[in-house]
Amino acid sequence: MNNMAKPNDRRIDNIREILYIVWVMHFSPSTYDFPPFRPPNEANSALIRVTRGCPWNRCQFCSMYKHLKFESKPLAEVKEDVIDARKIFGAASTIFIGDSDNLVHKDLPEIVAFIREVFPEAGRVTTYARAKTILSRKMDFLKAARTAGLDRLHIGLESGDPIVLRRLCKGAGPEDMAEAGRRAKMAGFEVSFYVLSGAGGSDRWREHAVNSARVLNKAGPDFIRLRTLTIQHGTPLDEKLSRGEFTLTAPLERLKETRLFVQTLEVRNCFLASDHLTNYLWTEDSILYRGISGSLPDEKERMTATITRAVTLIEEQGIEVKDANQLYRDGLISSL
Repeated sequence: MNNMAKPNDRRIDNIREILYIVWVMHFSPSTYDFPPFRPPNEANSALIRVTRGCPWNRCQFCSMYKHLKFESKPLAEVKEDVIDARKIFGAASTIFIGDSDNLVHKDLPEIVAFIREVFPEAGRVTTYARAKTILSRKMDFLKAARTAGLDRLHIGLESGDPIVLRRLCKGAGPEDMAEAGRRAKMAGFEVSFYVLSGAGGSDRWREHAVNSARVLNKAGPDFIRLRTLTIQHGTPLDEKLSRGEFTLTAPLERLKETRLFVQTLEVRNCFLASDHLTNYLWTEDSILYRGISGSLPDEKERMTATITRAVTLIEEQGIEVKDANQLYRDGLISSL
């Protein structure tokens, strides 16, 4: 298959990112407050922390901020960090603002404007955002942040199925998610939604696929990014898994789920990406499936054909494959 590659290919792909991180950590002051997480596509971005933690922090699958009390950093402290960031990162074409929901910060428009002053060459400034926060903020605030220079919001949809969203404890329903996307677009932002492949488990993968696509059809995002649910130790969902209250979606089922999801999508002028290690499927000595990426609707058929080839190969040849969940539990993946 064209989609197959040796495992070492991924290491080569990551060299640039690793060197970048080493350089930043070596030349940065030890007191700089780095955001602990950022999207994969922001790997080469300058990182500036505006809040710490997550104001919701109840999602069953997430381990990112569980031991961190949420706080908005004082405006003066953030501005000092922005100045330090210039010294650390130098000129930056892209900037990511952490942590998980910076629209809660009352001074965000002023912060973004200051970032643009210090980094006038930056082509893009982005941040994470929660759907409920987008809905709670007045349109004037959202537009002020956009006018100041905040370009893109990364929003965790995870699922468009109401039952799955309740299981995950997302704190928002399908209509909330769709309306948040529309509202963000109305304010002028680019919108990037994240979908958690496998979130429906073995019993609701079809509903998860179809209803997630339906929410996105209503929201009309600019980007859709797929992440495979990889249950980490210490999360509430891991406890449910150990008690038999949740059953993982098998790799073959997840491929079929992704195919059904793409087939149900009716978005336009949208780019779909599987830009994360968790989306890969491995055989004993190679990568069978690297995920899909392409423009919608133009490349929809090509992407579904890629998935179908992988499904057919597994079914007809009886190939045993492993996903990120199995590698994580085998100790072969330690960081997600």
